[in-house]
Amino acid sequence: MAHHEMYCAVCEAEVVFDAPPCPDGHDQECPELLCTGCGTAIFIAPVVLHDWSRPTGPGTTPQQRRAA
Repeated sequence: MAHHEMYCAVCEAEVVFDAPPCPDGHDQECPELLCTGCGTAIFIAPVVLHDWSRPTGPGTTPQQRRAA
């Protein structure tokens, strides 16, 4: 099991969180962690950012917005 020391909102203290045996095959990198004090489960998800900017530069023309 992987050990992570983090703040638990239920215990209101810094406690050790352990990754349980993962049936999905994540092993030590399992995104689910359990508080060893109270058993609260948390899920650590990666942050994904999408860049929605329009292309700019030579050869690109700005698109004019139209009303429906």
